Formats: sequence, structure tokens, C-alpha cells
Amino acid sequence: MPNQRSASDPRSAVFAAQYVALTTYRRDGRAVTTPVWAAERNGRLYIFSNPAAGKMKRLRNSPRAAVAPCTWNGTPTGAELPATARILAAAELSAMWGSLVKKYGLLALPFRLYDLARGLLRMQVSAGIEVSLTL
Repeated sequence: MPNQRSASDPRSAVFAAQYVALTTYRRDGRAVTTPVWAAERNGRLYIFSNPAAGKMKRLRNSPRAAVAPCTWNGTPTGAELPATARILAAAELSAMWGSLVKKYGLLALPFRLYDLARGLLRMQVSAGIEVSLTL
């Protein structure tokens, strides 16, 4: 649950939210919003995704993004903030997972372990996204 500070500070509300609505943009400019888990580290949000997901394709075309706190099904619960996003390099995924496991605990651990096993088997692992707020 967001605290009093996060209710008045949109940045804090996004950082504290259980779910974040990540908006990415198609080539024609249409917005596509997806609810995701996101963990804050050093003023940035870190998100994991399937590398073949539509949001990854859209981010490869444009770093333009927006984020807002939301419910599990994507209903916004706070202000949408403009942002830029980038796809993380493989060497950065460990830090991303550390942030997600720290925030979500046992809920995120199975995803991390699954990714580790896939890596050991030389299979495709999750991709990571770093979101920087521009406001």
C-alpha cells in the first residue's frame, strides 16, 4: 500500500506500487499499456519481460515510455509520468533480478530460479527493461 508521502508525490507512488502500468508506443504513435512488476533502484525502475513480448519490440523501435501506479489488471491508481526506457544488456540482468527479488520476495523467486535454470541449459532467458522517469 502506498504511504502518505507516495500519495502526494507521483514519483514515490510509482516506485512504491505493487504493479506499474508501463506504456510503450507503436511506430504509428498509438500507446499500449501493460501492467508489470517493477522495482526501484537508484531512481530507476527495473522490469523483467519475455524477450519476444510486444513491449520489447516497441522499445527496440523507440525508447519513449510512460509509467503509472496501477492495479493488477492495469487500472491506473495515480498519475502517469513520462519516461524513457531501454533494454538491459545480459550483464545487467543479475542486478535487475536482485531488485525484483528484494521487493517481491518469494513471489519473484520462482521467476528468478526459472531464469537461472534456462541460462544453465543455454536457453533464452528473460529480458530486462530499465525505465528512467523524465519528469
